[in-house]
Amino acid sequence: MWSSRENIRAQLLSLLETVPLESVDLRVRVVRLLGVFGGPELTPLLLERFFDEREGLSTRNKALEVLVKQGAPLSGPDLTRISEVPPLICPCCCPSTEALLTLARTEDAWDAAEAVLLKCSPQLRAHVLASTERTRFSPRLVEWLYSRWFLYDRHPLAEGDAWDRRANLRVAVAHRERPEARRLLDAWARDAAAEVLKSQLQQSINVLLLLPLPDLLAAVGPEALLRLLHRIVRAESVAQTVPYGLQQSPPGSARALELLVEWREARPLLRSFLCDFDIPDGVRRLLLHHLVDHDPAMAVRWALAAMRYPDNAALVRFVLQGAARQPAPGDRPLFLAALQGEDAEGQGFALEGLFALGESGAGWCDRLTSLVHSSDEPVRLRAAACLVREGQREWLPMLRQAALEAPEQGLRAEAVRWLGQVDAEASRPMLKQVLSEVATSSHPNHASGADEAARALSRQGTAENLSALLDAALRGCCSPSIDRELEDHLARQEGRLAKGVLPPGSR
Repeated sequence: MWSSRENIRAQLLSLLETVPLESVDLRVRVVRLLGVFGGPELTPLLLERFFDEREGLSTRNKALEVLVKQGAPLSGPDLTRISEVPPLICPCCCPSTEALLTLARTEDAWDAAEAVLLKCSPQLRAHVLASTERTRFSPRLVEWLYSRWFLYDRHPLAEGDAWDRRANLRVAVAHRERPEARRLLDAWARDAAAEVLKSQLQQSINVLLLLPLPDLLAAVGPEALLRLLHRIVRAESVAQTVPYGLQQSPPGSARALELLVEWREARPLLRSFLCDFDIPDGVRRLLLHHLVDHDPAMAVRWALAAMRYPDNAALVRFVLQGAARQPAPGDRPLFLAALQGEDAEGQGFALEGLFALGESGAGWCDRLTSLVHSSDEPVRLRAAACLVREGQREWLPMLRQAALEAPEQGLRAEAVRWLGQVDAEASRPMLKQVLSEVATSSHPNHASGADEAARALSRQGTAENLSALLDAALRGCCSPSIDRELEDHLARQEGRLAKGVLPPGSR
């Protein structure tokens, strides 16, 4: 039963003591929930579970994950012992070296961290050092890593392969405020620019495009950079057009597409590519992906104009999908145009966006009444939800039936999601039923509506609903969304800032 953080934590600890070691799945779920309801006081217990070789590998790995997530400082001996344990499961599913090193915050832990790093390769040390822009290490550890790189590691990396040289460049970029790194960065930029602009040496393009935009412009100049970006995009277009992978993607293509959006002065070239039907949809989609992130208003303006040409249909849908996730008032003309079109997928995104923007009126209801009879099931469900919000509750049975009986799990999730938006209070028993069915299923699938039901129940914030979430999490509904909902409610209950509610189209 939902109560306070302390009571739930005590119940979870008691459960962990009684569950047999062989019940790995349940023990993993308990440890995962301790990560939600626990804090630094659980560090000794989590270390004990991690080092206990009788525990299942998944349980031990989960204990380490929770330890890193909670961020409590580790002692030097504990950090050393952890580093000596090989990955318990797939290395990509284990906490990274840099994540563990953030827990080194005392004198003995710094000494242990340095000893651990000395056993690592120059490549791994460079990777950790380059990550200091986004990962918070102790200043002492950063200084040690930087000195080690500048005095020793950069030399074997400079003599290594292209990946090693790029590792050097990434470190210099991450620490470009330091005079030594700035001098190296400027020298490497000049060398790479000379090779690219004079001898067209392809491997230097990757190095050059790793530079921050101001350094890149200083190295090659605006006109040369525009020519380089034009050449790369044309080469990437050929690579995506030629069958059987006969033409490789050019070096630096991914970064070139980012730069076309990031660099405001390149917008005329960007527009020309977006409007060029000789550029494959794959290239234009990547450009639009970056544009939706950097300048969504421009992406929406392009889509509104591009709708006149049928060959742009897939790309317009892509922009509609992005706009529906985080709709702005300026997106309304695009949504209305898509709603009047014939493309069902585009109509679905338009319904989501207009719902979030609070669209209303007689014309809106007339169009919804037409779309609720669409041959496309998702469009019918979304139109029905919009009509329910307009007061036409006779469409609720359609949503409830789909939430429980739709043959496709994606449609069930869709119906649950919209019920949570327009009828969460009255549909509470059904939402709990969905959550219960997923938790007890032999093949739980988050697409069957668990996340959507959890979000709807959490928004109501009652102890009864949150108890249902907690019960589902213990019974097998291992969804990151449920964890987030529990964490958000704890934050609200304790007067801390909680994350915002995701819009209907978010997953």
